[in-house]
Amino acid sequence: MGWFTRQVELTLVDDATGEAFATTKMAPDALPESFEVATTMHICDAEWSVVHAAPSKRSEYKKSGAVTLRLRRIETMSPEAIGFSQLDITDRFDDIERLGPTDWIATEPINLRIPNPEAAGLPSPSADPEVVYGIASKMSELREMFPASTCADGVYCPVCHVANIDIKRLREPCPKCGRALLKFGWT
Repeated sequence: MGWFTRQVELTLVDDATGEAFATTKMAPDALPESFEVATTMHICDAEWSVVHAAPSKRSEYKKSGAVTLRLRRIETMSPEAIGFSQLDITDRFDDIERLGPTDWIATEPINLRIPNPEAAGLPSPSADPEVVYGIASKMSELREMFPASTCADGVYCPVCHVANIDIKRLREPCPKCGRALLKFGWT
């Protein structure tokens, strides 16, 4: 006979309904060391995000013999169905956290990431810079209707593909091309 590994009882709860939809036993080492960082799971051909884990650390659920995960199903949609309010994005959501008011970060045109960007109201990847800027300017005007205090907004140039966190620079000249900087949403 070999060594026995004590398993933990894993209960999965749908956060939308509050109901448990699965219970199983697993080796503690098959689960993450901690659920305190963003965790996703692939279950039954769907992606789920862990909203809450009790207990959250392996050392704790190994000792108790059980862990309950509240999961939220991750829903996706086609990029064409998304309404955009700016033309560029940054690589990570937390980029704003590490930038100061004098720092600039490279942005990437959204229209390079999705098929058929024109169907989503974005310019063609081959559009003239003045067309790109015109579309971005109209989007910025819509964003400017909302106070900066309600969103984590900064500024960007959709032609030079740079952004800054200082909303006070809105409509100041881009440091690269001189066009007026437009409102950029970080979240």
